[in-house]
Amino acid sequence: MKGPKNSIKIAPPKDDEPTLDVTGKGAVPDSSVKPIQIKVPVSKHKEMKAYAAEQGISMTDMLLAGYDMFRNKMR
Repeated sequence: MKGPKNSIKIAPPKDDEPTLDVTGKGAVPDSSVKPIQIKVPVSKHKEMKAYAAEQGISMTDMLLAGYDMFRNKMR
């Protein structure tokens, strides 16, 4: 079976052009945040999560603060 003869080809959007959000979740643009994954022992994950909760902050905020502290220490 052949495809349609009158197919229209368009160029993909440029990297700096906004793209259509097809997730339906109102996703934040890629330039705002980027998820990362790290592997830690289950016990360490529980410890980190509990500590962040005790401090009233998210694990993301805790890890970003730790990164900032590490960078400042290494200067």
